[in-house]
Amino acid sequence: MVVVRDDSIGRVIDEIGPGKACFTQNNLNDLKSELLKNGYPAAEGKAAQMIGTDGQVELLRALTIMQKHNLSPEAAADVLDNLAQIKAGHY
Repeated sequence: MVVVRDDSIGRVIDEIGPGKACFTQNNLNDLKSELLKNGYPAAEGKAAQMIGTDGQVELLRALTIMQKHNLSPEAAADVLDNLAQIKAGHY
């Protein structure tokens, strides 16, 4: 799936940018589920618990960027679905 780039999602993707991805698809799925069920604060708590330092920092950074740009949890979930591709520079 490709993220449709409206202005706010495009800014989020650009700010997250390419780089090393230190997380698994299972991590992303768990984080997305938590975000959709319980919102950003719960997703941040889940990210802090689930993985090692590098992945934790990257996922918390992505969540912070999405909040800064006022993405809804649903739009943020779409970004999470594509985070590995975004980090790989394929967006």
